[in-house]
Amino acid sequence: MSLASRHEIERLAGRIQNACRRRGFRWHDGCSTARVWEAAALALIQCHIEDPELPVDPELFVASQTVDNPWTDLASPLAQKRYRNQVVTIIRQLRSELAREIRRAEELIERGRSIGDVVGGANAKLSPLGRYIVARRALRPDLADEWSREALAQHDSCPLYRSACCDFLPVEAYPVGIELTSPASIRTYSTLSSLN
Repeated sequence: MSLASRHEIERLAGRIQNACRRRGFRWHDGCSTARVWEAAALALIQCHIEDPELPVDPELFVASQTVDNPWTDLASPLAQKRYRNQVVTIIRQLRSELAREIRRAEELIERGRSIGDVVGGANAKLSPLGRYIVARRALRPDLADEWSREALAQHDSCPLYRSACCDFLPVEAYPVGIELTSPASIRTYSTLSSLN
């Protein structure tokens, strides 16, 4: 990520401040108020620079903190560490959920159920990304393509799924940024590398 522009920093600072307000946190200290939110935005950006897998997500950054004093709780190295730990925990949980889905589906296939029924059946208990992964692992790109749009929507709801899928798919097979077979479904994202 290139150095953030002044506008991006101010936008992130505003989102951090709003996230704190939504949590019921009120803090006013004269002229230093604006600087603390900018310092917190810079701490978040620094997290992403040091580890590009960490999203620039102000709301998740605030949710990862115990906010009593914004200077020490949002703009410090400890805030960065808490955010990293929270993201790692979320990725671990997502990976565990996907592993259960995939294991269950692949066991059904091994027992003789058709992959079409397991992945696309009305009773299938798989998330769209789980369906996509199972189809890709079964070397059925036609079925994977059927679930690509929904898998993209699941990614949009939580970009951390990309990291959670690294045990199940090669990076280039993840449904974000790949060209799908139907021309109307081509989409490219760089969620983790942008300041959205």
